[in-house]
Amino acid sequence: MKIYTKQGDGGFTRLADGKGLSKSDFRLEAIGDLDELNSHIGLLICKVDKDLGLKLQAIQSSLFVLGAHVASDSKEALGNMELISLQDIVAMEDNIDALDAKLEPMRFFILPGGNESIATAQIVRTVCRRAERSLIRWVQASEHKDYEVAMAYLNRLSDYLFMICRYLHHSLGIPEIPWNSGK
Repeated sequence: MKIYTKQGDGGFTRLADGKGLSKSDFRLEAIGDLDELNSHIGLLICKVDKDLGLKLQAIQSSLFVLGAHVASDSKEALGNMELISLQDIVAMEDNIDALDAKLEPMRFFILPGGNESIATAQIVRTVCRRAERSLIRWVQASEHKDYEVAMAYLNRLSDYLFMICRYLHHSLGIPEIPWNSGK
């Protein structure tokens, strides 16, 4: 199967279920932002320890499932892929709590940076926030009511990614950079 047609696509594409759609549609924005988030998580995995990498890889799988659901309304195309569940959120909250237990309480806003792995984690966190906003925009525009848990999952994922940033500061012995408001 060739990847290109030599004709261009005129700004249109097809979803997994064959439905044609403008590339400017909120649905494609959400799919693209989820894909970008997944790619950035892949980069972050290259910069963290094996245990954290495996947890992030499980999240990547969940994001692929979420992307598949956004890309198709066809039950046949989705097969037995279950959309993100409340148990997935609880598991992530457990991961957040485990990291938080290793850290000092936060006393100030933290500037992104410190080293490359921490800065990468901060980028992943902000891309996650954008993916959340894109999913919300599509859900609101399309009135898909079954994505409430998925939206909460992305919100919680950005929290987890922030805790990963703090954990990396701690585990690498790199002080957090406080934001100085100038006040």
